[in-house]
Amino acid sequence: MKIIVLDLDMTLVDTLERFFIVYNRTREIFGLKRISRKDFIDYFRKDMLSQIIPENIDKVKFWRTFRTLYGTLFTEKDKPMKGALNVLKWLKENNYKVIVTTGREVDPEKIWAELRKYSIAKYIDEVYTIKQQKPEEEDILFSRKGLLSQIIEKHNVKPSEVVFVGDYWVDMEAGKAVGTINIAVLTGLKDAKLLEKHGAHVVIEGIWELPKVLTSLMQKNIAKEERNKQPK
Repeated sequence: MKIIVLDLDMTLVDTLERFFIVYNRTREIFGLKRISRKDFIDYFRKDMLSQIIPENIDKVKFWRTFRTLYGTLFTEKDKPMKGALNVLKWLKENNYKVIVTTGREVDPEKIWAELRKYSIAKYIDEVYTIKQQKPEEEDILFSRKGLLSQIIEKHNVKPSEVVFVGDYWVDMEAGKAVGTINIAVLTGLKDAKLLEKHGAHVVIEGIWELPKVLTSLMQKNIAKEERNKQPK
């Protein structure tokens, strides 16, 4: 359990303002009216931003346009989540390999550039974007199970040796599909029960609680190994 895969947006970094701006820009591209910030937050929290797109709009095209645009915009409000820097330092001090994945459809270098802007790139070992995943592996829109499989294969580890941290139910479904340990954060404003229903093993308030959870998991693993060593 020495590989930590971190989702980027709303898990490692707070980009809610960017989400609001890019969502409305995408609506305008598809000939739709902008929605207010209040309505956006409400629909975002309820995971209904897709439902309010009219049926005559190709939703796959809409969201692919959205996630490409997402990588081109930077707002003054974009910043690492509370405690993110300290958590990244802790992970490196404890010899974890830290991998960032994102549903943005951009080249990895764009993500590296942003991580450098936040001064956290030196704590990250690898970056994967949904652009590197085969289209057929995205059975649910924004699913990164193909990226998780790539990571598992590249590092020659068992899925259960990988911890995937994300804020969205699709993240949890992806982790469940490949067999990783899935930790959900509530900074993405989604309901804890929904995240658990889709495969979260643990739900925490935010990334700042990750060291405590990882320490607990490590202690349980050590205890399990000790029990297995004892003669039957």
